[in-house]
Amino acid sequence: MTFLDSSVIIDMLEGVPDVVEHVEDRGQPYFTSSVCVFEVIDGEVGSGSTDIVAARQEFGGVRALDLNERIALEAGRMQDQLMDDGERMAARDLLIAATARSTGDELITADGDFETQLLTDVMDVTNLRGDD
Repeated sequence: MTFLDSSVIIDMLEGVPDVVEHVEDRGQPYFTSSVCVFEVIDGEVGSGSTDIVAARQEFGGVRALDLNERIALEAGRMQDQLMDDGERMAARDLLIAATARSTGDELITADGDFETQLLTDVMDVTNLRGDD
């Protein structure tokens, strides 16, 4: 199983070659957070008449995992540990990371928001754009 952040899904939809190759090499099934589904769709809205269902179908091969209380509590634990180390992450990023962690899968991202010592200590995180 492969867990994709919204940044990777967007790059896949845009056909970014190195991202597409890396993800396809990892193989299916592909998972993401319901938070990521919103983030991807949010990037396509604005006309007032966006076909939200069609936008979701563009990455229909990626199964969304629902946010639940267990994941919310795990995100809270992670934030607590981060703050103890003088760091803090955006709530949405922690919810995504906690969802990925709940699957035991590697989180594949294409931005630097997930590059914290805590996350790399407790889960596998691959940033396909290490310079962000």
